[in-house]
Amino acid sequence: MNILIFGASGGTGINLINQSLKCGHHVTAFVRNPGKISIKDKNLSIIKGDALIRKDVEGAIKGQDIVISLLGNKTSDALWRSNTIISDGVSNIISGMKIGKVKRLIFIASFGVNQQIFLPEKLVIKTVLRNLFADIPRQEEMIKKSGLSWTLIHPARLVDGPKTGKYRSSQDLSIGLFSKISRADVAGYILKVINDDGLVGKTVTISS
Repeated sequence: MNILIFGASGGTGINLINQSLKCGHHVTAFVRNPGKISIKDKNLSIIKGDALIRKDVEGAIKGQDIVISLLGNKTSDALWRSNTIISDGVSNIISGMKIGKVKRLIFIASFGVNQQIFLPEKLVIKTVLRNLFADIPRQEEMIKKSGLSWTLIHPARLVDGPKTGKYRSSQDLSIGLFSKISRADVAGYILKVINDDGLVGKTVTISS
């Protein structure tokens, strides 16, 4: 399978590249800085590009079977002011997928938009973290209206750690700010979701 990963140079992205290659997939990593990826493999292609440049995105999507977005804002920047960088990138991805006739999209967003989080966490997100989460509903609404075969995944707080395979996933899973999951487990879950037609058009929360 030909897999394209946006935001591939982050912690989850590196785990996803490694695990995808071990499964025998052909992986294309779309990144701003290729120097952040030291993995060498005949089945790995690295494309330098910007998700905000439509031609870059369209070129990368051509010939892919599935698109996975791990795009995210820098927390330090997003805390102080909201922006539409990710939703603008999502717009380009959706357009590129339609042009390239690629249907399957897996999008990783924050659990902060999950309706099942507890009240104290909701208050923190609506006050201290409001800028960080302001653009996420727009991103997800665009995806839901795209006509693509999408799955939205809301991981709990991401931490470094090994792949354990021990986690909970549900469309109505309740989690809080102290819930967590390893990036390696998120990568493993993404690869499970790829071929799960039952999760097309669904939003899933995952936590250890």
